[in-house]
Amino acid sequence: MGSQRFAGKVAIVTGGSMGIGRSTVLQLASEGAHVVSCARRKPKLDELADAVSELGGSFTGYQLDVGDTDAFAAMINETAEKHGRLDVLVNNAPSVIGGMVVEQSLDAWRSNFGIGVDSVFIGVQAAMRIMIPQRSGSIVNISSVSSLRAGIASGAYGAAKAALNQFSQCAAMEAAPHNVRINVVAPGAVETPGLNAATMKNEKVKKIIADAIPMQRAAMAEEISQAICFLSSEEASFITGVILPVDGGKTPQLYVPAFDITNLDNQAEDR
Repeated sequence: MGSQRFAGKVAIVTGGSMGIGRSTVLQLASEGAHVVSCARRKPKLDELADAVSELGGSFTGYQLDVGDTDAFAAMINETAEKHGRLDVLVNNAPSVIGGMVVEQSLDAWRSNFGIGVDSVFIGVQAAMRIMIPQRSGSIVNISSVSSLRAGIASGAYGAAKAALNQFSQCAAMEAAPHNVRINVVAPGAVETPGLNAATMKNEKVKKIIADAIPMQRAAMAEEISQAICFLSSEEASFITGVILPVDGGKTPQLYVPAFDITNLDNQAEDR
């Protein structure tokens, strides 16, 4: 093990069985935290437990869907009761149901909000009730650059993540006087099993995605978990209410059609 930033800490990560969640669990565990994680599929949780064990870390898995908000809140409360504290909550469990506005059903719209906003509200509320009395703690909610920029077929998902951003900042203001921090990480394209299954196995699509990012590639899951763990740690002790894009420069990019930069001088002289 390297850094022990989370030695003696207790952390919860939702949706920890794959992608960003899995990477976050492994990093927190490798840095000394006892990590609790939930996922819907038990075999994936068992694989994650084995991976943490190989690192010499400490882990507890819960098979549950955060959409079951009563079970989710109970898991958070049970964790705090068992360990006597809760230091980190990472609300990562995803729900991505895309669709054109004129075609998407109300059920699909509500599904994006159910996992992306409702369950996060329950998690943040339960964690704040524990962290405020102990006067310490960090909550990191996982949003998306889709919450900051418009995109085709992402109206429901983008709206849910935008709501998550605003809720997180409001909660951060309430928690701040109690030394409890709440921040948001907004990833761009990330090479996770979900994205790979949808697009990245197609080399042409993979290149289109990479070409649209200033750094010319998608992120690795570890690059997102590093940002999450930074905001969760005491290294970010004076940072709260932040929405941090981790997107290879995509969010601040002013899009212009591709052109040959080597001919700029000649083009200027022609004018």
